[in-house]
Amino acid sequence: LTAAMPDSAEDGATSAEAPAAAAPPPRPSQAELQKEIQGAERAARQLALVVAAWPRFVPAVAAPLFAAKGATPADAALVLRGATKLMQTLALICHNNSKASSIEERFKPLVQRLTVAPLAEVPDPAWAGADEVREAVAAARPEGSALLVVAVELSDGETVQASCEVLRPLDLPDADRGPWMYCLQDGRSWALGPPGFAWTGDLRPGRVSPRRTVPASCAPNVPDYAENGIPEAEQSSEHQRTPPVLTPAEAAKARRVAKLGREILDAAHRAVRPGVTTEEIDRVVHEATVAAGAYPAPLNYRSFPKSVCTSVNEVVCHGIPDDRPLRDGDIVNVDVTAILDGFYGDLNETFLVGDRVPKEAKELVKCAHDCLEKAIALCGPGARYRDVGDVVAAHAKRCGFAVDRTYCGHGIGEFFHHAPSIPHYAGNKAKGLMKPGHCFTIEPMINMARRRPRTRAVPTPPAHRPPALPWCAQGSWRDRLWPDGWTSVTADGKPSAQFEHMLLITETGVEVLTARLPTSPPLWWEEGAGAAPAAT
Repeated sequence: LTAAMPDSAEDGATSAEAPAAAAPPPRPSQAELQKEIQGAERAARQLALVVAAWPRFVPAVAAPLFAAKGATPADAALVLRGATKLMQTLALICHNNSKASSIEERFKPLVQRLTVAPLAEVPDPAWAGADEVREAVAAARPEGSALLVVAVELSDGETVQASCEVLRPLDLPDADRGPWMYCLQDGRSWALGPPGFAWTGDLRPGRVSPRRTVPASCAPNVPDYAENGIPEAEQSSEHQRTPPVLTPAEAAKARRVAKLGREILDAAHRAVRPGVTTEEIDRVVHEATVAAGAYPAPLNYRSFPKSVCTSVNEVVCHGIPDDRPLRDGDIVNVDVTAILDGFYGDLNETFLVGDRVPKEAKELVKCAHDCLEKAIALCGPGARYRDVGDVVAAHAKRCGFAVDRTYCGHGIGEFFHHAPSIPHYAGNKAKGLMKPGHCFTIEPMINMARRRPRTRAVPTPPAHRPPALPWCAQGSWRDRLWPDGWTSVTADGKPSAQFEHMLLITETGVEVLTARLPTSPPLWWEEGAGAAPAAT
């Protein structure tokens, strides 16, 4: 230490050196920059999905920001700019803020960093991804929706990676519940972003709201699967092998719940119109069910997330209600099941949405209805269950449509599904005869794909491959399952229609427990013809 000290003050003064200037950080290589861009894109996308998962964000959070700047979502955009780590942090905070008492409080950290910019100034031409943002700015957006632009600054100090998300408002009474996410794996898994899939038609899944709660007044009718999703009593019941015969007291309970199911379905029918979401139909069904002290049977049955099935256009059955608005020209099937006094009541109908439904789709709906009516006419003591499929398939063929073979009618009563199984296609192997006291559903699903006459020869397939079906039959009745594990769609993307009644075999014939009431809204071919016929 002594040797290192200067010999004199003068020496010390002359020997002092100025500190070296800090070297600039090295510029990232092209590969590193590309990796950082990908990370920025993921962070921006994740944050945008977190915001979009709360449909009340636009009216509750974004609207005051626009108003403060004297702007509207039609002429301005929300802009968030910052580093990748900031975007990741905001996404985590806003998504996991379980203590927030309101949506405004949940997104408070984000709002403090948002700015409102005129659409004419968005995006900056120097941004990477500017073309995508520019297209979103120029594209038509749903009324009231807002554009969120996320600009992520990269470490080189020059590059800005931009992306955008259209935030669609959903100002429903319970839209504060969230987050709304995409359903996967039978309702046991959820994702913020839409799944990938080889979609067969134009329909895409929407975001699904959290599961609705059931009041304590419905406790006597809550099934064993309400909490864990597993219908254990149903699975272990001897009724899975042998159809039960209802006693007069049990038949009275079946009539009561079936009538309630009819009233609930009629309420849902009145709610169907362009612009209404299937989520709203689910709310109508849920509230009407619990108001009667009943339990909506689909809710958490094998993890199904909603209180009703809504099947739009190419959906064959088991569609999950979501935030997609119904469009003028759609068809939608609403499948209602309620539990009351320990018995299930199950029925469904297909409705037209608006006035622009194509003629062929209207014919399809009428054909599905008539297939059910003709099958009911067959029912009575001693009738064979297998003959139902012959009757349904014969009428569908006369109309030029095809019968879906994957799903069938079923016994119903103290459980949602049990014996007998009742296929709707010709030549099926269903066993058993109808007996007084048997209670079951018939619910044919009719697909639009037409079976045209074969006009060309099918080449002989190679020996190592199984024979292909004739070209005229391919896609005629087949269906596929969406990634949510529930939604079944036609393999060719064409529409499907369905009607369902709950039936009780009597000593003299059959009783349609879910028959339409004089107050039921008319189906499309009944409009202008007066009220629906009374139940018989």
